[in-house]
Amino acid sequence: MNRQKRIRAASLILILAPTVAMTGDAPALKEIMQELRDNLIEISDGILTDDFEQVAQGAASIAEHPKIPPAQVALVAAALGPEMPAFKRLDNVVHDLSVEISAAAEALDRDAVISGYQRMIEGCVDCHSTYKKRVAAVLSSQPE
Repeated sequence: MNRQKRIRAASLILILAPTVAMTGDAPALKEIMQELRDNLIEISDGILTDDFEQVAQGAASIAEHPKIPPAQVALVAAALGPEMPAFKRLDNVVHDLSVEISAAAEALDRDAVISGYQRMIEGCVDCHSTYKKRVAAVLSSQPE
């Protein structure tokens, strides 16, 4: 009987561990956005110094940024309502551009890097000017 309890306990840990890891360690949207800002600066510095490896790394970090915690996604979706698909499209634009910039940097294509970076900044500004105040307001009303 003792062996069965250990097996059940181990099974429960294996089942719940990913959930606990995803919820306990997931950075909040504000932290994700601050990291994305740092990645944009990394890309900018790489462009200015012709360091294509740095550009590729910064862009890849944007493409692979952590997911927004599900609870925060639900709050944002509730606040934006029917605008949520447009919000998600802007997120996808930035993601796709980060992949494009990373590939251009790996190909040492400075013009494509700069063009992609400019479009990425435009995407960020479009999203922020449309949604930042509302998203920040709904998330600031929740305990961290």
